[in-house]
This record gives sequence, structure tokens and C-alpha cells, in this order.
Amino acid sequence: MDTEKGWHRGEPLDPAVLEEEIGARKELQEGDFSRWRHADGHSLREELTGRPERLFVFRVGERWYAGYKTISGYVLERDMPGMFCSRVYWYNVVGELESFRTSAADARVAFRPLAETERRAAFDAITPLTEIVHPFTKQREQGSEKTSPPDGWLVSDERDAYLSMGEEHIRRYTKDLFGPRFRALAEDVLAYDPACSTGRFLSEFATLNPERIRTVGQDLSREMTEYAKGRLDRVHHGDAMHPEPEPGSAEIVFSRFLNSEVVSTARAREILPRLVATLRPGGSMVLLGHSPVLLDAIDLAGAGLRVLQTTARQDDCVFQYYVCELGG
Repeated sequence: MDTEKGWHRGEPLDPAVLEEEIGARKELQEGDFSRWRHADGHSLREELTGRPERLFVFRVGERWYAGYKTISGYVLERDMPGMFCSRVYWYNVVGELESFRTSAADARVAFRPLAETERRAAFDAITPLTEIVHPFTKQREQGSEKTSPPDGWLVSDERDAYLSMGEEHIRRYTKDLFGPRFRALAEDVLAYDPACSTGRFLSEFATLNPERIRTVGQDLSREMTEYAKGRLDRVHHGDAMHPEPEPGSAEIVFSRFLNSEVVSTARAREILPRLVATLRPGGSMVLLGHSPVLLDAIDLAGAGLRVLQTTARQDDCVFQYYVCELGG
């Protein structure tokens, strides 16, 4: 593989940006909301071409809460490129949601700050069916959502390692969740990843039962498929709008690309039913990823799926993790 033509990480984060992000995380941990105080109250404000994906909301009972993602530990402690990962901690909960609005250029989430005990209580009350909603998608330019290149992403050995790093907690959770079911298989099943990247995620999942789990990967990036070929049983180069598996053949489908900064929201809604059609009755579809999932429980139910879970809890964090089942 000629990595000279592949991905390069680019320049590291600007020191001023890094200092700002570390400062914001520290202030949230200490309950200092002064940087978000404005003449009209407290609000989180982000340009849509900036980092609007860091803003999130969720509901517990009859109350809605506002949240603000902070720089990932993978970035600070392990030098991963980027800014965020999928994990949310108690201190990312800022307070009770009052309103949110968007203009052509920016997003605003107004909130009433809460004491640490109330913030922790709201975080602890998040259940597997509490949706963590990111209302605002990142824009490449005003009015246009940021998406991957038309031919998919480039890759190198370094990027392969970084992509793997950002999913470490998700892979561990996936194996813990599905281990009992897939270790007990009595016959071969098909596991499909329509945007398989370098194949690491699906190949590690298959270690639950390598004798029974047959893996099929597909990706828009030819470079990614070249990396994946050594890890999966079958790999295909192509658009997920045209899934490779036969209709009704997959036991489980992992969607790691119907996400912000990968496809547009409209495209995600177009692709979803194509992927659902590959599932056998009773099969599972799992939606997850580094960046926020663009679809919600309403979209998934509309595609004929029964939503069993929307959020994962692991150690001291939670993250989006949708588990769905196709009805028989």
C-alpha cells in the first residue's frame, strides 16, 4: 500500500485552541458557567461551520437537559487527531434546557445552570432508552452539511491506528453486549458493515465466534477496502446505497457511517431502508460511531425497526449506541 498517497494527520491543534478546550472542561468540572453567561441568561453558542456537534440535549422524565461535549481524553492523553469522541461524562451536563434555536450561521442552546448534585443526578438517570440528541449538524459551508469526500476517505497505517483508538470503548462494549448471543451460535451467521473502514471493528466483533460469524465489509473508499481485505471474509468496494448482501441474509448490521461529517441527514434517511432490507427477520441493526448519529428512534421505527436501546453506559461515561431489531 502506497501510504504516500494516503492520509496524513495534518497540523496539531493550535495551542490556543487546546488551552481553551482544556479550560472549558475544567470549568464544567468545577461548576463554573461564567463563560456561557450572557445578558439574556446562560447559553451555549456555536457557529454551524464551527463545532455545533458538541451541543446535545436529552430528556429524563418530563425534564429536558442541555449538554456540552468537551475535548476527548483520546486527544489529550493519546494524541488522537480531532477534538471529540462519542463519550459523554457527568460534567458535560450543564443544566436544564430552556430553549434552542438556529440561524443560517449559528446555533444557540439556552439553559438554566444546575448544581453539581443535580447534574450528576440527571446523568445517572440516563437509561438505555434515553436518547442523546445532537440537534445541529456541522456544516462545511453555510447551508451545506459537512460530509466525506465523494470517493470516501484516504487511509494510512497511522490513520488506521487512530480510527481504531477512537473506537476502543465501543468495541469493548459491543463484545460485552453481544457476547452471550454470538458465542452460543449453532450455525453460521452473516455480520455486515456497509462502511467497514479498515475492517478492524467487524473483525474484532467476529472474534466472539470465528467459526460461526462470517464477515462482509463494504466501503466507498477503495483504499479502505484494501486494508480491510486482510481482516474480513469478504470485502466489496461500493456505495452503501447498493448493499452487497442479499436481502434478508444478515444476522447483524453495524452502521458506523450514518453520522455527522460522513453523510448528510437526507442521505442517511435514504440509505437506512436499503440496509434494513439486508436483515433477516429478527436480525439486529446497530448504529454507533465517532461522531453523532444523524438518525433517531423515529427514523428507525419508520424503517420497520423495533428500537431496543439508544444509549450505552460504560464505566463513568455514556454514548450513543442504537440497537434495533427487525420484526418477523
